[in-house]
Amino acid sequence: MKKTVVITGATDGIGYELALLLKEDYQLALCGRSEEKMAALVEKLEGAQVYQECFDITDDEKRNAFCKNVLEHFKTVDILVNNAGANVKKDRVTDIDLSQLRYMLELNCVSALGMIQGLYPAMKVKKQGLIVNVLSSCCLFNNPMTGAYSASKDAMEGISKILLKEVKGENIGVCNVYPGGVDTSFRPNPNEKYLKPKTVAKMIKSCMENEEGCVHEIVVRPFVEDNIC
Repeated sequence: MKKTVVITGATDGIGYELALLLKEDYQLALCGRSEEKMAALVEKLEGAQVYQECFDITDDEKRNAFCKNVLEHFKTVDILVNNAGANVKKDRVTDIDLSQLRYMLELNCVSALGMIQGLYPAMKVKKQGLIVNVLSSCCLFNNPMTGAYSASKDAMEGISKILLKEVKGENIGVCNVYPGGVDTSFRPNPNEKYLKPKTVAKMIKSCMENEEGCVHEIVVRPFVEDNIC
């Protein structure tokens, strides 16, 4: 029987490429904001078993409903990939707009935790599962002008590392992914020297298909970046 994978932020970038890589061998539950982009993705996934919804993942009610609907549709969940996220605006710490900081915390941390809380019980029943949290290399190297974004990703990293210790006894794995620059619409200007989204997606797929133990961390940066610890 095919495993069921939930991917947030599936309509673009890493999530989009991961869905395409998994379409033949997995059941897919996808969410994103854009109905137009989702329709285009689902068309490319023709033949795959797909459940999808479009909504703002920071909306607690809609996110909780999505988790419930996925479990009703597929009866179980094997893998959660928390990929949705954004950097709304770069600023010096002294100039950070607090409303934007709150939004990034909601999007990059609180919503990801909400997905975990919504789907973890199904994994606990089976005593099997994998939670993949797509973080950022900013968790490993602090750059100026990224205070709000780094704070939101650092918060999720802390939660994820503690979660790893809390659920490993239940045969549930947790993997933190730390990509450096990735050439996606996440960034205002294209950069061909950055990683391709498919590169990161392939690494996540490899983690998912590891047959023994759990890959806890994936760090990948383009050669053009110097932010190495």
